[in-house]
Amino acid sequence: MIVTADKISKGSYFKLLITSIFFGFFFFFLLCGIAAIYGAHTVSWNGKPVTGINGLFTAILMWPFFSLFFSCFLWVFGSFGLWLYSFYKPLTIRFKGKTESQLTDA
Repeated sequence: MIVTADKISKGSYFKLLITSIFFGFFFFFLLCGIAAIYGAHTVSWNGKPVTGINGLFTAILMWPFFSLFFSCFLWVFGSFGLWLYSFYKPLTIRFKGKTESQLTDA
């Protein structure tokens, strides 16, 4: 299904960003935390590396804050870019996985 719109709402755009970055960063921070368990200096706090099980816990605690920060940062610049793009031509989004009748039944 293809949807064409003149503009995308800022709330919908933020929801897409926060969802994709939140879950995408989870695996990255988990990987950094697991590497820290084995002594890699992948996690740091106040400029000092945190290793061992504390590195894993620190990485997991940092994950939501970094996700929110990057989502907000990208949302500000992305919203501006989409606003400028809306003057050029409409935005076309292609959905995969569900047919139109399945979307209206939900």
